[in-house]
This record gives sequence, C-alpha cells and structure tokens, in this order.
Amino acid sequence: MRRLLFAGLWPLPPLGLRLGLTLAGLAVGVLNLVFLAEIWPHTPAAAVTLLVLLWLLLLALLPQVTVWAWRWLRAYAGPGWVRVLATAAFLGGAGVVLLGWLAVLVGGPLFFLHRSGLLGSYF
Repeated sequence: MRRLLFAGLWPLPPLGLRLGLTLAGLAVGVLNLVFLAEIWPHTPAAAVTLLVLLWLLLLALLPQVTVWAWRWLRAYAGPGWVRVLATAAFLGGAGVVLLGWLAVLVGGPLFFLHRSGLLGSYF
C-alpha cells in the first residue's frame, strides 16, 4: 500500500539557489528579531529594518514556493488519480498563496502606518 500511495513522490525537486537564500534570509531575520535585545541593544531602528526585510523576503518566498511545487507536480510519475488530487491540492494551495501574498502586500504598509500613528485610533 505504501508503494502505491508514495510511488513517484520522492525525490523532490531541488530548492534552487533563490529559494534557499530566501529561506536562509527568513531564518536569520527571525533569529535577529527573537534575540533583538541581545544583538541590537543600542539600535532601536533595527527592529523596524528587520521587519521590513522579513516582509520583503516573505513577499519573495510565496511565488517561489508555488513555482517549486509546480515543478514537483509536473515531474510526478505516479498513479493518475494521485496526480489529479495533487493538481487540485496545488491549485487550492496556489490560491491560498496568492491571498497570503495579497495580505502581506497590503498588511505590511498598514502595520507601519499603524505604528507611526498615521491611521489614528481606529485600529
């Protein structure tokens, strides 16, 4: 049964240089934010700069993961019904990625406007 279900799923396609660097940048940025008081104690603007960098890296990550998943799906050589289910799951996931990209694209500037006080006290 295991061979039937997981036939052709492995190996996954390689991540690629851009996707690997984006993931590494996100990891470093998150660690910088977690240890902000220890690493950047005398630079209060570092938090805002790191948030902007994380926001931009997240914007770059979502389309790269979608392309990577599409490459994996095209190279899949398993049973046809699994390919149909994987295509449906990919299309649903791509829709979620696009909505997430839109949310990050709109939410980032709104967050910084809120932090600066320009939005007022409504949010």
